[in-house]
Amino acid sequence: MCTKIVLIVGASGVGKDTLLKEIKKDLGKNFHFIKRYITRKPDKSEKNYYLADDAFELLKNNSFFLSTWSAHNNFYGIAKNSIKKGINIISISRSKIKDFENVFDNVYTINISVSKDELRNRLTLRARESKEEIEQRLNRTYKNIEAKNLIEFNNEGSLNNTSKSFLKLLNEFKNNKDKNENQIYRNS
Repeated sequence: MCTKIVLIVGASGVGKDTLLKEIKKDLGKNFHFIKRYITRKPDKSEKNYYLADDAFELLKNNSFFLSTWSAHNNFYGIAKNSIKKGINIISISRSKIKDFENVFDNVYTINISVSKDELRNRLTLRARESKEEIEQRLNRTYKNIEAKNLIEFNNEGSLNNTSKSFLKLLNEFKNNKDKNENQIYRNS
């Protein structure tokens, strides 16, 4: 099997990690969930490698990472040696899609989204930010996502329903040789 990269992107709070955690047990051995290196404290819904800022910087300076970015005063990275044959599922910043498209032939980007009201509710429940910080986050405007193979995925609804739809979508990467056009994936 060839190497495929499935990038998971979307605003903080749309449920990327929750979806991935929910469907992980139902995917076969050809799927690899790539752990990120992160300099913030662990979140209960994530499984990543957590580092101090200086350790992250040391790895970055020694070309350990394929891609790095910063968000909300934290650093994130994907190790070069973490990519395997098969389908690699990686949660990254939207700004880093090209890092993967420049290295790999089979890169697909899934943009997870929810409505502004739903995002406000989720960010409030998560309780990482103040009310003012949440409103600032909600009022940000984002450029269109530039990706060769972009799939939009709406993550509103019950976790049971959205995870089934997400699982179906990911299994299509195993069953299909190539997706070569932008599309919208509707939960059904």
